[in-house]
Amino acid sequence: MKSFKDIRNEFMGDPKVASRYFNHFMVMAEILFFLFFLIGKMYAIEWVVLFNFLLTCAGYVMIRKNKLREWILSVYFIILDIMTAGTMAVGLGYGFHLFTISMISSAYYIRYLGQKMSGAPMKPLVVSFLALISYFTGYIFIKVHGPIYALNTAIETSFFVVNSLIVIGILTFYMSIFLKMINDTEAKLEKMALVDKLTGLYNRHYLLTYINSIEKEKLDNYWIAILDIDNFKKVNDVYGHNCGDYVLKNIAKTAKKTCSDCTVCRWGGEEFIILASEETCGSDILERLREKIAGLQLEFEEQTISVTVTIGTEKHAENYTTEEWISYADQKLYAGKHNGKNQVVY
Repeated sequence: MKSFKDIRNEFMGDPKVASRYFNHFMVMAEILFFLFFLIGKMYAIEWVVLFNFLLTCAGYVMIRKNKLREWILSVYFIILDIMTAGTMAVGLGYGFHLFTISMISSAYYIRYLGQKMSGAPMKPLVVSFLALISYFTGYIFIKVHGPIYALNTAIETSFFVVNSLIVIGILTFYMSIFLKMINDTEAKLEKMALVDKLTGLYNRHYLLTYINSIEKEKLDNYWIAILDIDNFKKVNDVYGHNCGDYVLKNIAKTAKKTCSDCTVCRWGGEEFIILASEETCGSDILERLREKIAGLQLEFEEQTISVTVTIGTEKHAENYTTEEWISYADQKLYAGKHNGKNQVVY
């Protein structure tokens, strides 16, 4: 049996699946209404419910043929029909007018799904206006003429509770969808802001923010290292930029796997930064990383490519600013570059 989370994810992911689920719900609601009006001997309004039921069943054909816009219009008609006819038949005490709330919330979600459909659905403001017309039509009719049928208070209370639960259930479901959409969007935006798209590593902005979040008295246990790919321009010139990207991805993957207890970031271009506390990871891991990268045999378009890296590392000192700390590591990197490359300078 599918969980609420599974149904919600399917509802969000595919307009046809969402339409099918909503149609299932409408069929069950209309059967409930039909039985209610049958028991209450309200035969005139039963024809309204029967017509809506047949139109809802026809909705499955529309969904299967991908006529989702036509199906949406039929749903709007059915809800407006039952809202108006139900209120005029039995009055406000039965809660049919409450479907105004679920209809308006549905209209805005359908508008969102409409981006994935062929043909834009009706605008939410138009739907809201029609819902309000239906609401006040029923309200004015009751105030002027009173309900067409009169039932006992027990039935009225029971049905008001049922209709309220239906509306609250729909509203809760949509609110959970909207909340998940907001959370997912925020997570994507955060990932775009903090993660390098090519390598999947954290970026410069994340690193600087993370360093600033570490308590100053704990920073003295940290070391930082700058890794630069040797002769990377030659790789791009000889094999092309696609190959360069391939090399960057593999270096990032190797660094992240080898230095799993460290924070590994792409600093920019062919440079990476590794940050760690001595308590969790000693800087001696950098030599192991250098050896692993030097031993890589990267296959790209039937060519085997080998690269090396030079790494400069610096332990934090009490009087260092972040800029100075990175600068000292950078100086050691360039010392290694001028001293033959493919080495770690501590």
